Amino acid sequence: MLGRILAVSLQQAARSVALTLFPASFISLFAWATSGSQSGNTTDPIRASVWIWLGAHLVPFHLNIASDHLAGALTILPLGALIFPVWAIRKSFPKVAEALPKVEGARFFFALSYTVIATILAVLSRSGGIKPLWYLVPLFTFPISYIATYDFKAAVNRYLRFAFHALLVLWGVAGIALALSLAAHWSVLRDLGTVIAPGIVGGFLFLAIQILYLPNAAFIALSYLTGIGFHLGSGTSISAMSFTVHGIPAIPLFAALPTGKHPLLTFGSLAIVLFALIILVPILRENSLFKIKQYLALRTSLLITLIVTVIAFLSSGELLTSQLKLVGVTWWRVSAIFATAFAALLILTTYIPAGISKVRRRG
Repeated sequence: MLGRILAVSLQQAARSVALTLFPASFISLFAWATSGSQSGNTTDPIRASVWIWLGAHLVPFHLNIASDHLAGALTILPLGALIFPVWAIRKSFPKVAEALPKVEGARFFFALSYTVIATILAVLSRSGGIKPLWYLVPLFTFPISYIATYDFKAAVNRYLRFAFHALLVLWGVAGIALALSLAAHWSVLRDLGTVIAPGIVGGFLFLAIQILYLPNAAFIALSYLTGIGFHLGSGTSISAMSFTVHGIPAIPLFAALPTGKHPLLTFGSLAIVLFALIILVPILRENSLFKIKQYLALRTSLLITLIVTVIAFLSSGELLTSQLKLVGVTWWRVSAIFATAFAALLILTTYIPAGISKVRRRG
């Protein structure tokens, strides 16, 4: 029985990998064939396809490709690319669930098989200049492949589902602000695109990468609009009350950067308080018993804060060189502000009223 479960899990995990790795291989080989490379060795594009696949799982890379041989890293990867492995996993997992009566066991064996394949690919694809951090692969691929198999439509998750949808709305509003900023700085956007000059094929690929990075940029914009701020390299600070930038990398998305201080955005932190209140109101209104209300409010607050923390951590990092080691938000600061907003509202709306009611009953 165990052998059959492992075989089915490994087979379907391999199918999930193939659904996304083969298209990445085609893209890599096509780009290599049209780039005018003088090398007839196809090892590099095959490795590159694995790097693309690992990058879609947000696996960080160690780099040594600069002309001065200074080591760098790529730890800020496109959140939008997650849609591809998640889609492939959800297409393949149902057959594993059919083979194993206990769905939690099916999730575990499938995620384990998927992680083993990903780790082996990371080890085999290492080169002198680009090295996926294979020992970190399980930290990314196992949670992604495990969580992607869940069905969040269960009634017990309705408050968390509502909270996540509210976060997506807040995130989307920041995305609209980002788009408006890009439109307002169209000349800068055009100039940055001209500097890259990637050619026709390279231009399409570069555009695709920019699109996949939009969720990262939108979350950074959300941090800026709510007064938290972000960084664009070491020694920089961009927020409502500070603006210290040493230079802008030749990446079109950076055309949306503000051009100075905007003190009024300090009050943007109230949006986080409003966000937390919107999430807690349905829980407080629909549940009268204190224990149930407390459990659901704490559970939802902690889980949505954890989700925000993970998004903040994954949306930021090092961008190729040590000069751009801090690009994006400071994840612990984002986490602390969201946690503080939830904690304050829980005290005001749940614990203080419960304490007052308890004192009145004793009186």
